[in-house]
Amino acid sequence: MLSSILRGAAAGAAGATALNAITYVDMAVRGRPASSTPEQTVEKVAHALGTEVPGDDKQKQARESGIGALLGLLTGTAVGAAYGAAHGAGWRPGVLTGGLAATGAALVGANAPMTILGITDPRRWSAADWVSDLVPHVAYGFVTAATFATTVRNRRR
Repeated sequence: MLSSILRGAAAGAAGATALNAITYVDMAVRGRPASSTPEQTVEKVAHALGTEVPGDDKQKQARESGIGALLGLLTGTAVGAAYGAAHGAGWRPGVLTGGLAATGAALVGANAPMTILGITDPRRWSAADWVSDLVPHVAYGFVTAATFATTVRNRRR
């Protein structure tokens, strides 16, 4: 089981890299700024915990940006670890089913906290907003599933 979880975590990290790459390509092509929602999430969570991110305004913004990015990587790695745990428990999807499952889990893992905290409301997103969110998460899901499937095939040899 532990081996499946660790391979899933590695696959999730690969998926998170794909998600980030697609996001950066989108930003470069369309000239759009980075989303501020990860930083807002860090700020709201810190406030809810009765603390603040330390530093002057510039340092605070930089720290919130870094922590927000790290939380995204943590989410991607954790979803991958859960994917591996499910595999270790007997779930054996193909890349298509596994990719769709990982996509859905990553979408929920990324957007549910921000929705609960009132930072975003997917019901109010435009079509462009949905595409900007879905495409990188689909890349995440399929890279995670394909990477994990490769580790399973390689272990059988």
